[in-house]
Order: sequence, then C-alpha cells, then structure tokens
Amino acid sequence: MNQYISDKIKILSTVSIILVLYIHSGFHADEIAGMTLNDNVQKFISGMIGRCAVPLFFVISGWLFFLKVPDGVRSVFAKIKKRVRTLLVPYIIASAFFVLFFLILGLIPGVERFMNGNLDALFAKKWTVMLYEILWRTESGSPVAFQLWFLRDLMILVAISPLLYYALKYLKWSWLLVVFVLNFIVSKEFFPVYALLWFSLGAYLTQLKPKTMSIDVKWGG
Repeated sequence: MNQYISDKIKILSTVSIILVLYIHSGFHADEIAGMTLNDNVQKFISGMIGRCAVPLFFVISGWLFFLKVPDGVRSVFAKIKKRVRTLLVPYIIASAFFVLFFLILGLIPGVERFMNGNLDALFAKKWTVMLYEILWRTESGSPVAFQLWFLRDLMILVAISPLLYYALKYLKWSWLLVVFVLNFIVSKEFFPVYALLWFSLGAYLTQLKPKTMSIDVKWGG
C-alpha cells in the first residue's frame, strides 16, 4: 500500500469517526418539546448520512485484512493469529474494564443517581450467563459494553476469513450477490450478515486491478 492510498484511508477513517459521533449525539423530538425541525435535521444528519460510517468501517477492515495475502490461505491464518493479539485480547480487557468501572462508580456516594442503569440484574444471573452477556450479547443484541459491538462482529468475520477467502477466490463478485440476498433472509441475531456484506466488499476490492492512466493536464491562463 503506497502513501497515497494510506492517506486516503486515514481521511476516510477520520470522516467516519466524526459521523459516528453524529450518530450518537442527537435527541428525539419527544425529548425537546416544540423542536420538530431540529429532530428532522438530526435524523437526516445522524440517522441517514451518519449511518454511512459503519459500512465504511467494515469495507476498510475487509480491504486491509485481505490486502496482502501472498501465501494464500496460509497468510489468512497468519493474520487471524495476529488479530488474537490486536482484537480479541483488547476486547476482553475493554469489556472487563467497562464492568469494573461501572461497579466502582456505583460505590461512590451521590454518583449512582447520575448513572444510566446499573449492573445488579447482570450479577444476579448465573456466571455462565453473565460472561455470555459481557463478552457476547445481551437481550439488546450488543454486549454489556454496547459500544464494542463492532469489534465483536469484526472478530466473527476474522474467524471465518479462510472461508471468505475461498468464497471470493472462486465466486468473485457473485459472492457479494449471495451475501446481499442472505442479508434479507438470515436474522442479524444469528449472524452479522450486514457486516459480512461490507467486509466482503472490502475484501473483493483487493482483487480489482484497475489500469493506471497517465493524463497530462495543462492549465491555460
């Protein structure tokens, strides 16, 4: 990857981060009485334009993951091993930190009333259920540390990346069509097909080899 492409990805990632902030920064119309126009503007910015950030992050992730696989599927397995250190371990630490931080805040006098919810119901469950909800999913579909759902879905995609490698190798763009159809059939509670679609698109883009063209442009005065 040359510097030009690297800079483009940094710009796209920065824009996506800003869009994610917009997604989570709005209010609902019923929370601010008499500001329907404000609510409509927020829906347009955060609910429509901002939602482009998540697909873009998955496309970039898929593209970077499959960008260099010189040894075929062996390179894919090597990347999976690396992602254990860069994705799985940080995910477990961040999930545990979220729960611990929440518990500590709840012990501080006067702070609990400012907290949006508590973990009492979580710790009342069996330890297996508790770990499942902390590291995997709650009834809402996200883990207890809900902001980490993207990493969870990304780890699922990395885990099946060898299968994805062969699917793209032999089906090529047809695989994107297959996943697109599955997106309307398979429940997102069963598997993050939505994430798979965009991750696959990013992976497929690494197979494209566009012809380079040299164009001389002369500016007239």
